This record gives sequence, structure tokens and C-alpha cells, in this order.
Amino acid sequence: MPKQYRFWMRRVALLLALAAGSLVPAMAQSGATGIAGTVRDEQGRVIAGATVTLADANRGATRTQSTDNNGAYSFSNLITGRYNLTIEAGGFKKKIIENIQGLVDKTTDVSVTLEAGGADEVVTVSASSLEAVINTQNASLGNNFVEQQIKQLPLEGRNVAALLSLQPGVTADGSVAGGRSDQANITLDGVDVNDQVNGFAFTPVLRVTPDSVSEFRVTTVNADANQGRSSGAQISLVTKSGSNEFHGTLFHFHRNTITSANDFFNNLAGTRRPQLIRNQFGGAIGGPVIKDRFFFFFTYEGLRLAQGTPVTRIVPRPTMGQGTLRFINASGGVTTLTRPQLEAIFPAVGLNPVTLQLMAQAAQRYPVNNDQVGDGLNTGGFTFNAPLPVRQNTSIARLDWNVDRQNRHVLSARLNYQQDNSARAPQQFPDTPTPTAWEHPTGLAVSHTWTVSSNKINVFRFGITRNAFTLGGDSSQNSLNLRDVFQPFAFSRSLARVSPVYNYVNDFTLIKGGHSFQFGGNVRIIRNKVLNSARSFDAIVANFSFYQQSGAVLSNPIIAAGFPISSGFRSPVQVAMSALIGRASQYSANFNFNRDGSLLNSGVPIRRDVATEEYEGYLQDTWRIRSNLTLTYGIRYSVSRPVYEQNGLQARTTVPLGEYFQGRLRGMETGVPFNERIVVDLAGPANGKPGNYEIDWNNWQPRFAVAWSPRAEGGFWKRLFGNEGDTILRGGYGLINDYYGTQIAFQFDNNNTLGFSSQSLTPANSFNVTTRPGPLITGVGQQVRGLPLITIPGQLSFPRQQPSSFGRIQAIEQSLDATVRAPYNHVFNATIGRKLPAGLYVEASYIGRIGRNLLATRDVAALNNLRDPQSGQDWYTVAGILADLRDRNAPLSAVPNLAYFTNLFRGVDLIGALGDFFVGDESAFLGLTPTQAVYASIARIPVPGIGVIDGIAGSDWTTLQLAFDYANFFFRTDGRPAAPIFFQPQYGTLSAWGSIATSDYHGFTLSVRQRYKDQLTWDLNYTLAKSLDTASGLQRFGQFGSAFILNPIRPRDNRSFSDFDTRHVINFNSIWDLPVGRGRAFASDIPRWADAFIGGWQLTTIFRWNSGLPVDAPFDGRRWATNWNVQSNGVPVRPISSSPTRNGADGRPNLFRDPVAASQSFRNPRAGETGGRNILRDPGFVSLDFGLGKYFRMPWSEKQTLLFRWEVFNATNTASLTGAQTVNFQLPQDSTTSQPGPGFGRFTATQGPPRVMQFALRYTF
Repeated sequence: MPKQYRFWMRRVALLLALAAGSLVPAMAQSGATGIAGTVRDEQGRVIAGATVTLADANRGATRTQSTDNNGAYSFSNLITGRYNLTIEAGGFKKKIIENIQGLVDKTTDVSVTLEAGGADEVVTVSASSLEAVINTQNASLGNNFVEQQIKQLPLEGRNVAALLSLQPGVTADGSVAGGRSDQANITLDGVDVNDQVNGFAFTPVLRVTPDSVSEFRVTTVNADANQGRSSGAQISLVTKSGSNEFHGTLFHFHRNTITSANDFFNNLAGTRRPQLIRNQFGGAIGGPVIKDRFFFFFTYEGLRLAQGTPVTRIVPRPTMGQGTLRFINASGGVTTLTRPQLEAIFPAVGLNPVTLQLMAQAAQRYPVNNDQVGDGLNTGGFTFNAPLPVRQNTSIARLDWNVDRQNRHVLSARLNYQQDNSARAPQQFPDTPTPTAWEHPTGLAVSHTWTVSSNKINVFRFGITRNAFTLGGDSSQNSLNLRDVFQPFAFSRSLARVSPVYNYVNDFTLIKGGHSFQFGGNVRIIRNKVLNSARSFDAIVANFSFYQQSGAVLSNPIIAAGFPISSGFRSPVQVAMSALIGRASQYSANFNFNRDGSLLNSGVPIRRDVATEEYEGYLQDTWRIRSNLTLTYGIRYSVSRPVYEQNGLQARTTVPLGEYFQGRLRGMETGVPFNERIVVDLAGPANGKPGNYEIDWNNWQPRFAVAWSPRAEGGFWKRLFGNEGDTILRGGYGLINDYYGTQIAFQFDNNNTLGFSSQSLTPANSFNVTTRPGPLITGVGQQVRGLPLITIPGQLSFPRQQPSSFGRIQAIEQSLDATVRAPYNHVFNATIGRKLPAGLYVEASYIGRIGRNLLATRDVAALNNLRDPQSGQDWYTVAGILADLRDRNAPLSAVPNLAYFTNLFRGVDLIGALGDFFVGDESAFLGLTPTQAVYASIARIPVPGIGVIDGIAGSDWTTLQLAFDYANFFFRTDGRPAAPIFFQPQYGTLSAWGSIATSDYHGFTLSVRQRYKDQLTWDLNYTLAKSLDTASGLQRFGQFGSAFILNPIRPRDNRSFSDFDTRHVINFNSIWDLPVGRGRAFASDIPRWADAFIGGWQLTTIFRWNSGLPVDAPFDGRRWATNWNVQSNGVPVRPISSSPTRNGADGRPNLFRDPVAASQSFRNPRAGETGGRNILRDPGFVSLDFGLGKYFRMPWSEKQTLLFRWEVFNATNTASLTGAQTVNFQLPQDSTTSQPGPGFGRFTATQGPPRVMQFALRYTF
């Protein structure tokens, strides 16, 4: 083992040794519960020395304690379920409290008042179910859901995860109180069941069915030190166990097409309702093997689903296959150009008969039936119902053994087994293959609970959670894409993964006086074996934006031929012409290598064996200072080994990319470009090298909480606070780290080509339609490796670096910054709760979260905002001056001479280079000053002898910077070596994960809960919140998605509302057993035959409403303002907000009532500007689910029932619209005066499914 790992492994071993000899109960990690309280006499004096016996109501086990000098008792690390409590003291009546609910991850307060009397007198009462939901111990927020709610609330797809978001402070995607949704921590019976690679908020690796879960708890804010791993929701699920009585159930749930509504956009397109035949069936049984000693539980659930889902693909219209182009002209009419006309306009390339035939066949097979997408003239949408069959089998078993009659040793074991086959994704078209998924997760958990003495308990758990799946693709050929026109297959590729997680958990509890000392440890050993074909094939794209001048060469010749194009339609014209010309303007070849450096054959999948180990320990004391005051304080420490590839297929940059970027920033300020080469070398322990990032040792996470129940003797304060325990004041603080490692490691390995994978690709601007046409497209599966500009590498060796060339400086790559360290969050809250009559409890909270060092991506090779030391001007300033001149159409004679261009381009023929780059003629700008030549490249005014250059090219600020570096490469006159001054010498964009983002969250939550006898249970949660950050993307997202900070030079420009920011959230759930029938408030004495009709009715509901999620401003119509790969957003020039309508100006649903006015409220961003991130809002979301059930008691036994239930999801069939951020949500070049393109702001999707009904039959004994 390398030395650097021996050192820290010894430190971790010391940490674990301390944990193993530990002191504490971590109910959060153990999936356990606790019951505690204070014993008093009728005058309120505490009773010391009282005997308290706790009995498991289902399994017969007992524990006994004596109250301390403060009258307190505490039972911890209990199996969740129902308990009976007996309290005895000399001179007092014996008191028995029955049906106490012990809920997971929570201590239920059961304080008792004894009455004076003889020991032979017994007072028996039933515990209020309200007490179980009230937190009197710490500052944590979150609600428990018990078996009744899990089984009886209307569950979409019987998915327990659907209930997890019914909490205050939780958004629909699983973001919790400002924390990101991939930071949830899910345990099942105290064992880790997280998806280590994807980090889904509410989806564990192992499926949990409603009949397998006895209860769960979601801790949303400020969990104690005994909970950890990540900063999001702490979700604890508990598997049912057997009891001293046999219990079981058989069930069948059914859905069908007839009782399901059609999708909103299907109706709009006239597409029929998709098929839906869903059957879920199974059963469960549990009971004793040996009474009071040995118990079993088993459940099976099967799912057979034949369903369709509406899919819309962009397809060409028949005119495209004929070689015809149609567009909106400058007068607002429609111009049609035939194939002969287009071939005359583009004589050097003409039109490609292969792509014409491909589009003609596509138009015939997939006729346009949906104008929600496409440009309306050349392309449109083809909507169809794609089959998505699913077949699932889930088996879960649990055994519990009280080893000795004193219950000092309890062993438990749980086994999960799944076999699933399903469609991975909708097929690309009705006659293309459906990608498939085979999944086979399994899980095993065992635990040993040792009651050392009445005040000492140790719990050890071990679990294996093994995720295994194989995803099939729809093609094994090189891909072809006529961008935004037609793609014949999805070109999804196969992927197989086996990911076992070995989890060791130990917790020990010591109760001493008023203290509950806790100390524990948690070890996770994670392995991932992957076989991935995603980078085993090559790709060809007819990409309009990769042509020279960013696509303007496709539209300018049409304008020059006397056919003016509307500004808003220039981009659709370029899209269509790229497909008609049918040449490969963008293509890439992927190369993969063995460990010995030899090249793998094309199509051979990549094998990776990825591993990491994670270690956590904590120390905590819960100090019951007084019966009404509890202080909890502790600290958690975590450390994880940097994720590594076990076979040595691992590489990293020799200089951390964060440091490299700082060098770039310093060079910008001094005016001397930092052009050091980036070198890649082997990494990881298998190579005896450092990992891809360093170990972060500084992960100390303190926690503090206080809970106080005011006690008042009378008067105003008595009326305000009530009796002791009626009002609870709680507050706390925690410093909590985000989880990171496995997810970004897989993102890095899947997307970077700097190590054992490489890519040869065409840089943007490589081809035009005159002197440098791209290769002709010959069809699907076309070979790429023999095309121009593709270099096939030889033997791989390290260290290595990419060469510097004008082609390379346009390369787009991805990587990982070795300076990544643990993100952290300061989380704090203050809460007040009040019990009210009729089983009501109201709780209000303030929640704050400050996140720093959060993971995000940025371009560490960002184009320089180069400052001229002599004039003091930087590029952004100078570009702003040019933009002002352009906006007012200033003539060339009015253009001032900017010293910036004179000073930075000494020894360079800038004028000749710009003429050659933009016009193809070095003499085009002779007679102009350098500043005038630059302005002429972007101006909307005619240039003498040339005409208007303008086009998207001139407005694209990064392309203009590329032209400057074109001058530095090919037009130097001073003999100095060619080198870029704006671009990094090897990469146009190098996006890398780093600990660079920040966030701030402030929220108010209000919860109202009622537990009225055994008839009515309901929870109402409201959240008012605001979340801001510089990037919101999750670690499983791509590096150029929502995690990407557009301009790393000015990262605060990206700060805005979080992607998940939801101002208002309301959710409600209820179970109401109607008070009619035998034993109920009404008609309680009716005969059995009458009760069969009017008794046993139950109504259940789930209601959700939230305000709209943020939407970016329309994206830049002039392409790229800040970086080489991701477009900026429009910049508002006047107040603008969303105004969603279902009947827009074109009769279609739209984000804006007036799309033209909305578009003209933005201008395109200038150099360096990020634009308006998340400044608009989608419509809100609303959904009502309800269930109506009828119980029939079997005539041969009151304990056996038959339930029929009718459930309706989205009962009102409300279509909450979304999806305006599509290809059509783009500003025209002159957005403040021009009309937007077709479909601007048009909605294309709904936020939830249409109405679905479900019918259920359940037999219970």
C-alpha cells in the first residue's frame, strides 16, 4: 500500500477503535426508537426510585428501570412498534399506559402522574397518538409516517417514496430546506441503501413496498450528531417484523386505459390515449416461530405493467425531403426556395441526396402531427405513444430472535430480493428498438442488540446492499444526427453495473443520571464494477452552429441572393440548410485504451472497477437538565478515501485545475496570458500516485440543540403556554458536510478524455460551404476514423499532454479539479409548537441554511478577459463599447480608435486576419483602423465593397475572440511563436468539478397535525421559502448542465434563485374513518347486515400545491457570450415576468400572453454577461389524490376484513404546464426590435401525469 494511504488508514483505524469501544445509542443509524419521560405525583413533585417496566406489546419482551433523582427514565434503542408502560412506587397506585407508539429515529415523551393509593390499585389508560408526533428532545424537524398512513393513503404506483415529500420544507424534487436533492441519506433498518452513483432523493436501491414498511421518518433539518453522511433529508425506513400473533394480507391493485385520462398534449395533437394496464398483486404474512422468542415476516409484491407514454420527436416535413426551404422573410411573409434555387445559391456544396432521401423517408414514416415543436415550416413534431412495459418481482423477509428469555441479546436479519425487467426509455420512433433495463438489486442486513444492563445498550449492524443492472441500447452503430431536424435512433448505449456496499454500524448507549451519552461509528465500503459502451462509438452531426461564423455561412448567401430572412428565423434557416446540404460539420471519434496503453477496438465497452471507503464517528450527550429542559450537543467526524480505480485506469492533471485557473486570472489582470500547458499523468493507489482529489481531513461537524417546555403556575403565561408539555420551544445549529465522491468520479470517468480515453473531433468553425466543405454524410453507421481532421492515436503513455494548435484551442473537454474539498452547510432553526384541544398540534419554524464550497462546474480554460496594461481597458469593457456602437448603427467613420487593439496586437496583422477569417479576403478591411476592422466584423451597417457582414458570427463574442487568436496563429509579422492570447492553448472549454458554489436559504414552515381518537388523522404543511445559489446542478448531472457556472471570471453573475426555489409549498394528507356503523358515533347498534352497507367507510386524501419553479430567461440568439460551449441567457431591458396562458397568441399554451413583447423585453448578452438566470417562473403545480374504501368484516371472524378501495390520482385532471425551455426559446439577433422565432415560449410538457384511477381489493387477517 502506498505510504500516503498507510498514514491516513492508521488514523481511520484509530477512529474506528474509539467507535467500537463506544458509549452511545444512535437511533437514527439503528432505525430504532426510544421512550422516555418523568414520573411525578399529583402536586408535580418528581418521584425518584419508581419502578418503570416497558413491555413490547407485540413480542412480549420487557425492560425495567428505576427513575433517577429527577424522576426521569429513558429506554433507547428499541425496536419500533407499540409498547405498554407500567409504573410502580410505594404509596402510589400502579399505572399502566397502553399502546405507546415508538417511532423510528424519535424518542416519545411519556411523562406520568401517579395518584396516591395502594399498590394493589391499578389505573390503566391508553396513550394518545398525538404524543408520538411531538418532539420534546431536540431541534430536528420532520414527521414520522406510521403503518396506517403508509398502507391507507392513496399511493401513486404503491410507491412509498411518494409519501416522503409530505413534509414541511421539502420540494417536489427532494430538495430539503435549501439542500440539494442528491444529499439525502436513506437507511433501511439502520443500513445504508443509497444509490451511490445517482443519489436520488427518495429512491433507495432496494424497493420498499407499502406492506413491507412498518413506518418511516424524514428528518429534514438539524438531525443530531448520530445522523450523517450527507446534509439533505435523513430518511429512515423500518421493515415490518413478526409478532406473537399471525397476521397477513393478500392484495390486488388494478388500473386500466378506460379509467385513465389522456395527456394534455396528446389531446392537443389529436393523439389517442396511451395504453395502461397495470396489475400489482401479492401478500404478506408474519407471526411467531416460537412465542415470545422467534418471529418471522415475509412479503411478496409483483407488478405487471403494459403502458404507453406520449413521445414527441422533431421530424422534417415532406418539403425538406424534396430539397425545399421555407422561411419567414423580412416582410413577415413566407418565402419558398426550391432545390434548383438552393443549389444555385450554394454551388460549391449543393444538396446531399442521401440526407434528402433520409428526410423524405422520415416525413413519410413519421408525418408531422404536432406543431408544438419545430419551426412550423420545415420541421414539426411527431407525437406517438411509445410502449413502456414493466415487470417487477419483489420479495422481502425478516427474522427476529430473542436469544435469551431476559432479552439481553436480540438478533435480527432482513433479506431483499428483486428481479425487474422494463423498458429503459421510450423508443426513438414506433419502428425502432426500445432500450431495455434488467435490474437485480439484493440486500442483506443483520443486527445484534445487546442490553448490557438497564442503562447500557450496544447495537451492531452489518448490511450488504448490492445494486446490479444491465441497460440495453437501441443501436450498435456510429451515430448520426441532423441537428434539430431528424435523428433516426436515440443511439443509447449499453451499460452494466454491479455496486455492492458493505456497511458496518456500531452504537452504544450509556444512560447516567439525566445524561444519555452516545458514541458510535459507521463504515461503508463501496465498490462499483462497470462495463460501459457510451464512449465506444463515434458520432457525426450536421450541426449548423459548428460551421464557420457560427452558422452564418448558411444564411448569409440566401440573404445575398436577394431573399431577406426575418431576424427571428435566421436560426431555423441555418438548421434546415445544414440538413439539406447534408455535410458533417461536427464529428468525433472515441478511442479507449487498456492499462498497457494499447488501443481497444471500436465498439468494445470500457471496464472500470471503482472503489472508495468512508468512515464516520460521533459523540453526543442528550442532557435532560430538568424535566422540561433538554440540551443535546455532540460532534460528528467523517473522512472518505478519494474514489479510485482498482486496476490503475486513472489519471489526473499534474497541476490542480483550480490552481491553474488562478494562474489564468492573474495573467488576465497583468495582460500577459497564462499559457502553461496542462499535463496529465497517472493517478491513484494502483499506480502509486495521488488520487484525483485530496483527502479532506477537516470534516468536524458540531451539533447543538435545546428543547424547552415552559412551565407556568397561572395567569397570562399559563393561558399562553398551557400545562407543562403543551408548548415546546426548540432551536439548534449544525455544521453539516455534503456527501461527494462516487457521483462526480463517475461523471469524470464517463465524460473526460484526458486519461485512458481520448477523442479526436472537429473544432467549431472548421468548415464552410465554399472553400472548405465538410465530408458528405453517407448514412447511419458511417465510418468516422478515416475522415479529415481525425487523428488515430498510437500507443498511450504518461505523462501526456494535448498539443497546442488553432484546431485544438476549440476543443471541448471535461475534467475534475484536484482541489475539491468537502462542501459544508451551516444549518439553524427555531421552532415553537403548541398542543391544542381535540388532538391538534401546531408547529411553526424558521429555517436557515448557508452553503459554502458547494460542488459546481466551471470552465478552467475560460477565455481571457485580457486587460491592456497601457490603456487599462479589458476585453469586456472594449466589447461593451463596440456593442453600443453596433446597437445604434454607428457608421465606420464614427468608430473611435481604441488603444486596446493597437497595444495588444503589435506585431500582428489584425486587419488582414479579420478580413480572411470573416470574409475570406485578407484585403477586405484595408484602409480601416484595427478598431474599425473589428467593428466591421460585427456591425449591421454595410462595409464598403463587402456589404453587411453582421450575421450571428459578428455578434458572437467568443468567435470574435477566436478570430483574434486566428491572427496570433497565422498573421504574426514579428517572427514570434504563434500562441493564443484569449483561448487556452489546448482547450476551448475545459469544464471541471470544483468546490466553488455558494447558497443561502431562509424559510418559514407551519405544520398542523391532528390525531383525533382512532377516527381522524391529518397533517397540513406549509412552507414559505427563498433559496439563492450560484449553481444548483446535482453531481449526477452533466458538466455543462445546471451545475455549470457560465462565467467563472465573474461567478457571482450566476447567483440567482436556485433551480428548486419554490416560494410557496402546501401539502396535506388525511385518513378519515367515517363515524358511522357498529362501534362508531352514529348507528353504533345497527345489526351486522346493515353495518355491511353503511359501516366501515374510509376517505383518504393527499393534496399538493406549489408555486412555480424558476425558468431561465430566453437564451442568447447570438450564440456564446462567455464561454465556448454554453449559451448565456437574455438580459432584461424592462420589467418582465411570466404570464402563463393556455391560449397564447398562436392559440397554443405559452409562458407569455404576448410572446413578441416578452422577447423584446430582453437583449442579447454582451461579452462576459451571464444574463438572466432563473428570473422567470413556470406555472404552479396542483394535484389532488383521494381514495374511498369500504371494509367488510368476515362473518366467521371480526379480525378478518375485506377492503375494496377506489383511488383517483390527479382527480381534477389538472395539467400544470412546463417545458418552455426548448430549442425555440431563443432570442432573435436584434431581440429588442425583431419578432422571435416560431414557438417562442410555447409549453411542451406537463409537470405531472393526467388523471388515473386505481381499484384495490385487500384481504387481511
